[in-house]
Amino acid sequence: MSNYTIAEINLSALQRNMEIIKYISNGVKVLNIVKANAYGHGIVEISKASEEFGADALGVANVEEGIKIREAGVKLPILVLFQHFKDESDLVCQYNLNPIISNDECLEYYDKFLKKNGGTLNLYIKVDTGLNRMGAKPEDVLALSKKVLSYDTLNIEGINTHYAAADMKDDYSKEFTNKQINTFNEVLNTLNKNSISIKNVHTANSAALIYYKNTYFDMVRAGIILYGYADSPCKPILNLKSHVVLVRNIKKGESISYGMTWISDNDTKVAVIPIGYADGISRKLSNNWEVKINEKYYPLRGKVCMDSIVVEIFNDNIKVGDEVLIFGDDEKLNADTMAERIGSISHEILVNIGERVKRVYNKKINK
Repeated sequence: MSNYTIAEINLSALQRNMEIIKYISNGVKVLNIVKANAYGHGIVEISKASEEFGADALGVANVEEGIKIREAGVKLPILVLFQHFKDESDLVCQYNLNPIISNDECLEYYDKFLKKNGGTLNLYIKVDTGLNRMGAKPEDVLALSKKVLSYDTLNIEGINTHYAAADMKDDYSKEFTNKQINTFNEVLNTLNKNSISIKNVHTANSAALIYYKNTYFDMVRAGIILYGYADSPCKPILNLKSHVVLVRNIKKGESISYGMTWISDNDTKVAVIPIGYADGISRKLSNNWEVKINEKYYPLRGKVCMDSIVVEIFNDNIKVGDEVLIFGDDEKLNADTMAERIGSISHEILVNIGERVKRVYNKKINK
């Protein structure tokens, strides 16, 4: 909205979270996932901080994100987690990205570029163990691996899979996850029997990191856990804040916002806050959220607007300019509790923080 509405990001908390993740995962390599603008936290700043704090690699969704990090000066390995297009193959090589492939379609394009420009490319093979989104089928992995190794310019740096329900605790989900783990291990055994050794085997997403210790292998993927969510000791590193821009008197019987969905039972006061659904505050939170001002919680009244929300402050001494916590490192107001209100997940809450919300970074780093 303006500089009065900010996402305040605590890099010291990021560092602590990374230390916790390293401890939980028994010291294996950690791949920090920074896709989707680092889950709304700022892809360049979080990537640079991750490099400074000892991450072993970074994960992005697409080639464009990888290029953005490279051009910012980050030297860490950058894994492109999702299948890219053939015409992006030259860029993958040019910017030294590590593609994760599901088939052999891009191999000849990598090879052509590398033979012309020199160098080699380290890539990963994705195994589809049941998510049925991307990846080679288990029975096709050996042939794909042999095809990769038939090129002098290409190396298999790693192999991975992704779990469909590692975060779910019902019996069927647990059984499904264990089946995925077993399938993946069978693929590894087949490769080993064919003398194909893999340097970086990784399968654990944030949920598996917490619930399935047999998924760690050589490296774990720190996604939502890195930002302080998932069932872990990690703390949220982002506080979404704004400030009161107006205080208004409301008479008994008057309504608030579009559609007159809230009508006051008595004379009261409200505060207008310059943040709305354009900044990531879902309209489903209309009459269904609270904010924190001066260490006290106040209910949101009426519909969320594009650029503002209105909260009832009763007769409290709230003034223009007072700081407002929308959500963050707070037991009651955080991305998990907000997600529960609208039937979503914390990931969506975080990535939906709008572009016009200024990201402000706490630079007090623990050495």
